[in-house]
Amino acid sequence: MRAVTIEIVNTRVTSPRLIGRRHELEWLEAAFKVAAAEDRASTVLIAGEAGVGKSRLVAEFAARVSDAGGVVAVGSCLELVDRAMPFGPVVQALRELFGPMDERARHAIVAGAQRALGSLLPELRTDDSAAVEDEGAALFEQLLGVLTRLGDRAPTVIVLEDLHWADHSTRDLFLFLARNLHDARVVVVGTYRSDDLHRRHPLRGLLAELERSGAAPRLELDRLDRDEVVELVAAIRDEAPDAALVDRTYDRSDGNAFFAEELLAAEDCCGVDALPDSLRDILLARIDALTDAAQRVLRVVAVIGREADHRLLRELSDLDDAELDAGLRDAVGHQVLVTEPDGLAYRFRHALVHEAVYEDLLPGERVRLHARVASLLSDHPEWLDGGASALAGELACHWYAAHDIPRALIAAVDAARHAELMHAYPEALVHIERALELWPQFSDAEARVGMDHVSVLRYAARQAEHAGSIDRALQFARQASVEVDEAVDPVVAGLVQERIGRYQWMLRRDTDDAIVHVRKAVQLVPAEPPTEARAQVLATLGQHLMVSGANREAVAACEEAIAVARVVGAPTLEGHARNSLGSALANLGMVEAGLDELGRARDLAVANEAWGDLARAAVNQGAVLHTAGRHEEAVTLAAAGAQDARERGFDRLFGTWLRLVAASSLWELGRWDEMEEQLRDAEAVDLMNIDVVRCHEEWALLLAGRAAYDDARIRVARGRAALGIVFEDERALSLALVEARLHLWAGNTSAATDAVLAAVDQPRRGLSACSDAGPRLLAVAGAATTDASLLAGLRARLDAWIAAQRWDGGEPADVVPIVAQLAAEEHRDDAGAWRAVAELWEVGSRLPHVAYARFREAEAHLLDGHDTDAAGTAARVAYELAHNMGFVWLRDNVAALARRGRLDLGIEIARPSTPTALSLTPRELEVLLLVAEGATNRQIAERLYISAKTASVHVSNILTKLQVTNRGEAAAAARRLGLDR
Repeated sequence: MRAVTIEIVNTRVTSPRLIGRRHELEWLEAAFKVAAAEDRASTVLIAGEAGVGKSRLVAEFAARVSDAGGVVAVGSCLELVDRAMPFGPVVQALRELFGPMDERARHAIVAGAQRALGSLLPELRTDDSAAVEDEGAALFEQLLGVLTRLGDRAPTVIVLEDLHWADHSTRDLFLFLARNLHDARVVVVGTYRSDDLHRRHPLRGLLAELERSGAAPRLELDRLDRDEVVELVAAIRDEAPDAALVDRTYDRSDGNAFFAEELLAAEDCCGVDALPDSLRDILLARIDALTDAAQRVLRVVAVIGREADHRLLRELSDLDDAELDAGLRDAVGHQVLVTEPDGLAYRFRHALVHEAVYEDLLPGERVRLHARVASLLSDHPEWLDGGASALAGELACHWYAAHDIPRALIAAVDAARHAELMHAYPEALVHIERALELWPQFSDAEARVGMDHVSVLRYAARQAEHAGSIDRALQFARQASVEVDEAVDPVVAGLVQERIGRYQWMLRRDTDDAIVHVRKAVQLVPAEPPTEARAQVLATLGQHLMVSGANREAVAACEEAIAVARVVGAPTLEGHARNSLGSALANLGMVEAGLDELGRARDLAVANEAWGDLARAAVNQGAVLHTAGRHEEAVTLAAAGAQDARERGFDRLFGTWLRLVAASSLWELGRWDEMEEQLRDAEAVDLMNIDVVRCHEEWALLLAGRAAYDDARIRVARGRAALGIVFEDERALSLALVEARLHLWAGNTSAATDAVLAAVDQPRRGLSACSDAGPRLLAVAGAATTDASLLAGLRARLDAWIAAQRWDGGEPADVVPIVAQLAAEEHRDDAGAWRAVAELWEVGSRLPHVAYARFREAEAHLLDGHDTDAAGTAARVAYELAHNMGFVWLRDNVAALARRGRLDLGIEIARPSTPTALSLTPRELEVLLLVAEGATNRQIAERLYISAKTASVHVSNILTKLQVTNRGEAAAAARRLGLDR
């Protein structure tokens, strides 16, 4: 580059006011006003090509928010190849927010999130910030709470700029906030370059998910039109521009605001003829016109990458203080560099210029500068803001870019460890994979990094696991298993086998083989002397055996794990094993013993602040109480556990599951309005894995019970689509149960029976040992058929299920009433049998089932002797229960029974609605419903307690009113009109 003496004609490079963007600014301001006034958070994306004005729009919005009493914090993602500090823009924004606060205010905002935030902000770190297991899973939840409390203090805007350069962890956090930040006075804004997104760009997945969910509206910024370019030029030149200048600027910039500004500035310093045609040369035109000292400074800043500390610049530039000051003054004066608020650091005004300067460096120059940056930062870590984690990441990437492979290897491992402390597992994985890439170049790599290759592979597997890349974790574990010598190091070999089994189970791949690997782990890790490794492999074996239904063996494994953990002083492992032990004991029918063990697991979790284990214990306790039919207790525990999970930062992992446990128990208790509240709370969180299936399942059941059959079918379809991805074996029967009930209540009894038989005939593996979906399915089929042989077959299936498939001696509380109910279905005129079934369901207040049994009791009284008083009493109970909970199918069936039997329920009964154009009487509607079921005139007479001749007259009248010629067409018309429901 040549040195040029310049005379600055106009030092203004940017417009003093925002040009255009009125609509976009109004939209942002409206979002802020809603957040501030209504506690309704929002997330918005601003997209546009490089230089189109995204940052300028954000700056104007931020100024208006500040004027309105709000707080704004901006964090920028920087293009640093792989050097991006995990959560870099988030850390920057948090520092802006916490910086002005006094200690008391900061403590109130951080609250219980100090340990999690300490991994991001060293100034908040406590001695145990990075010592708590599962804290990484809580980090996003804790940040959610912090932002909510910041909004409580003052309406807050968080801006994350240039997401196209965001690290993996920042992208994940942005998606999480978009989905889960709701009731808060907070607006989150993200900007990105739309023209930088190639087909495989990592941001594309995030954008697609946000588009699908509608969680973050997108503002697309177009280029300026010619009139707006006129405004821009006039604002910069502070005078009305001539037409030739506007035409020239508009044509060459094509309406890109930054390019227009740069063209004007370059024309001022270099003249019209000096402007080259290519974009790169346009960006470099003003750089080319700066002094040698300024150009030297810019090259150094481009390599440093982040904010360039003045001391670092002084050492790297090889300029004396006077030359450095002159070069900086030149670069800042021409607005190529801008100063940070503290005046001690500098950065490029625009990333496009930064890119152009960096790319213009000669290869050797670039390598030498990277090496010097790394060396200086090693000697002077205080010259880099951000603490040890930021320093580790910078050194790893500078040494790598400097081609100093020995230092790059060591730095990569160090950077991985620091990223892990920040719970930035994707970035830790990137660094440790780089270490593995460099490893073969050294014969003494183990001595250099203090880890052997197997240990590095195991470490990489752990980072991949935490990052959600279970496939990759399994690959690392398998590679480690090939390299480890079982005879020389059986403990490490056993731990590797335990991980292989664990990852196979997490991927739902060959779960039988997964247990084989865990069993091998137990064989490899010696029993003597007792070790944490021994406790770990035993605890894992116990958990896998429990979830696969081998509960007796699970109890033995868990008890041994507990004994070893107590000897070696590993309370977290002890609590983990007691969690599995409690569930296994409950599955064996020892419910109180199981609950006692789960209570001990909870106590250990609290004592050791292992909040993930605490939430897991609540999940298991809720499941045990639900299976035992203790639904009031299940609701209380699940609701409290969900609240605790939210406060501890485990809402996604455990809180939603607990809300779904509560919802399921509330259905059983007939408290359907409360069930809906739990489901809405669950869906307000970003559902994942099996929770997606369960939520659709519970919604479908509730909607079907309320006769919203079309909506229920949609939910079943969505549940089945998710079922094909996760946990298919465990949820298939439960989803089939919901679908069978839907068919039954929608009036398609043959489809209900078919669905049951298809489900119970399909061999299944991996079902939870306490699953009661099978018996419930058989009960639905029993309600849907009057075929005596089929009913007998269903009873036989139930007996076989109990004897061959289930529970190792324990069984859900539902089995006894279900057995009695199926027996009663075979003798529908036995009112006493149905009364006994109702009494069985009354234990635990299982109101939907009580109401159904009392309905059948009333029907039996009418079938056997026309005992209308007893029938009326039973029907009244059934109707009131069904009406109060909103069980539409049962309510309407009881109402129809009361009309057919001329029962006086002592209350007003709702009648099924019918289109007025049909002019069907209530009795004709009842007859039509039976015709739609395929009943003959004689069967209609028996069901309605009328003569066959009267039934025939009703059928004739119906055919006339419906303008059809036969019973089949009448049935079709009823189905078409929805009257068969």
